[in-house]
Amino acid sequence: MGIDDPMSDICILCIENPDANESLKVNWIECEICKRWYHIHCLNLKRSESESISEYHCPTCEPKNGPSIHKRKSTRARKKIDYIALDAGEQLREIDQHPHIRNFQAFENDKPLSELIYQVTPERDANESGIIDDEVITNIIFKTEMKRPILIPSCNPSLPNCKPFYDLTFKFPKLTVTEIAEYVGEDKSIPVMDVLTQNNSPNWTVGKWRDYFNSDAQDRDRIRNVISLEVSQTDLNSRIELPKSVLEVDIVNKLFSNEAVKESLEKNNIERPKVSKYLLMSVKDSFTDFHIDFGGTSVYYTILQGAKQFLMFPPTKRNLSIYEKWCLTDNQNSVWFADLVPKLPKRLQKGNGTTNTNNMKRNQQADILGSIDPAYLNNGIKIDINPGDLLILPSGWIHSVYTPCDSVIVGGNFLNLLSLTNHLKIYDIETNTKVPEKFKFPNFIMVVWLIGWYLMSDQVVLSDKELHCIVNLLPFYRSQLNLIMDKEKLQDKNYKRLIIKIKAMLPVNIIGKPAEFVDKFEAWYNNQLKIHGLDYNDIENDLEHINKRQKN
Repeated sequence: MGIDDPMSDICILCIENPDANESLKVNWIECEICKRWYHIHCLNLKRSESESISEYHCPTCEPKNGPSIHKRKSTRARKKIDYIALDAGEQLREIDQHPHIRNFQAFENDKPLSELIYQVTPERDANESGIIDDEVITNIIFKTEMKRPILIPSCNPSLPNCKPFYDLTFKFPKLTVTEIAEYVGEDKSIPVMDVLTQNNSPNWTVGKWRDYFNSDAQDRDRIRNVISLEVSQTDLNSRIELPKSVLEVDIVNKLFSNEAVKESLEKNNIERPKVSKYLLMSVKDSFTDFHIDFGGTSVYYTILQGAKQFLMFPPTKRNLSIYEKWCLTDNQNSVWFADLVPKLPKRLQKGNGTTNTNNMKRNQQADILGSIDPAYLNNGIKIDINPGDLLILPSGWIHSVYTPCDSVIVGGNFLNLLSLTNHLKIYDIETNTKVPEKFKFPNFIMVVWLIGWYLMSDQVVLSDKELHCIVNLLPFYRSQLNLIMDKEKLQDKNYKRLIIKIKAMLPVNIIGKPAEFVDKFEAWYNNQLKIHGLDYNDIENDLEHINKRQKN
């Protein structure tokens, strides 16, 4: 700055107003006359206004020397360049739009949305009283087996557009970012994503974020996004209540709220994973590239203000394989994931396997289709979410998210027995792609072992569909058991860290010796199959049959 006067690096207006928000005192401007520096915030100048000044005259000097002199305005539109990306060796790009947004906006569904997702409507779904209540939504969840996205439009009673035929148990209050800062505390650290790099930016507090979000779009230095502010341990916890239908299938909620097992968990200092209450705050043109939520968790998602758009692909064996390879590349910002997914032939999308070829091929096609849920037979789905809508996103779906306007959202993640197969598949993908622990479902391995213990420890009522999915726990337990008992692999540095992690995560103080626990669980499971009139070998054969057909 070339400051000679020891007082010239102090904003005089700050001295006069010591209570001004510190998070805004980051941009300065110098008076050309007296050479004193001022915070542009203290001068009530917007950042864009300060950048248009070529010679600034402070309030003291202006009466004698005239007003500030402004730069000559050009009629040519100027693009903001992302110099952070340039410094990192990436290609030249604009700073105010992620390069994938154009592809996102150009995507169009190849079928009506009502054929691609489950859209709740009173005409089809209301009960005999004409009401859509918690029981209706829970039945839809089991009917779809948590494989198809469920959209419940305009159902939030806290917003004025709520339809009168809803009677759903949840609480999502309308909140502004300023109110969120008051509840959470403006000094709380907050993860803020730089949309262009898709990485978190350091040194952000809720107060600093509030001021950024509330500023004019032209005054924001970069497009930033908050997608992981968990508030269950803040004053907002009591103001947010999850949908009852979600709690009905959330196996972690059942585990940690069950009185019969709570004492054992507390005694061993096992805390509930904090993943159920997130506040998301996104400015216009925020974009989150394709991802799968940690642990393949299902998601509930509702808009308090603004709007969101989802673009998603189902977790078929082919799509997950493409996704895993894409995650292992270094050029995700330049490769549009959707371009890597081959289009399904129209005959496959119809789901009936009809072709003009011979009967044998028709039968083979029908056999393959019979093993794949119709919800997965699509070329991607684009969904618009508006204020008051509630979206239940199934497990494992590969999705990206675009924000067309400044928005505030409540969402949360949950594990469920219907999606257990996908949860375990995504765990393997996270391991293979070396996802850092801080981005994984908290203590996932421990939770999966505790689920088996909980199912045996309490009189849990299971549906046939849930029991069918639980069979996936057995190979998971056995594979981990075999791994930690393999002395040769313990000497292999590629396995050693994983083995140490698994051993540390096993809740042996609760489940006892892992090998004995697995034997007990298998015996319990076989007994449950008998009670339900099912056969273990038939279920294993079904799973093997599906896996073979999906490979085809």
